[in-house]
Amino acid sequence: MHNDLPALAAKIGERLSISSEYLVTQPAELRVLRDMSEDELREFAKSHGWRIIRRLGGRQIALRYSNAGQQRPVGLPSGAFQMEAAKIYFIIFGLLTIAGGIVGYVKAGSTASIIAGAITGVLLLVAAFLLPEHRVAGLATALIISVLLAGQFVPKFFRTGRIMPAGMMSVLSVIGIIAAIVAWVRK
Repeated sequence: MHNDLPALAAKIGERLSISSEYLVTQPAELRVLRDMSEDELREFAKSHGWRIIRRLGGRQIALRYSNAGQQRPVGLPSGAFQMEAAKIYFIIFGLLTIAGGIVGYVKAGSTASIIAGAITGVLLLVAAFLLPEHRVAGLATALIISVLLAGQFVPKFFRTGRIMPAGMMSVLSVIGIIAAIVAWVRK
């Protein structure tokens, strides 16, 4: 893999978030893509949801989303932005979950709180750090943990009406579910 490939992928993704097609014109970028075999180039494009368009007898390379006929409405954030926002949210959610487990142990001596908080918090951090390279695994993990936490804390919040920890964890879990679904749909 070429060292400049991740930066090039980020640039292409950014450009495709505002335009339906990106024509590679920079010599350094063309060199990176031309150093790849046809199969590697096709796999690179496919892994990002793009397709390759060759022009001028193969001398020009353009990329566009596989569903290029469906342009994004103006004003909506790009998929890359959505993924980055989800990543940041799940890092914060994971850290807050770990902190909540520690507080539960310190205040109430609850071993279950620290164990559950540590496990779910670490899994949320793992999910966040899988994004965006391993989108399916990261979002699936974040969604499953968010659903499990919502299943635990939403009923407890309705039963007790207490803001801490049930109310806060209910809100964080529901936001986690929404963030995972939105990031999944927006790709």
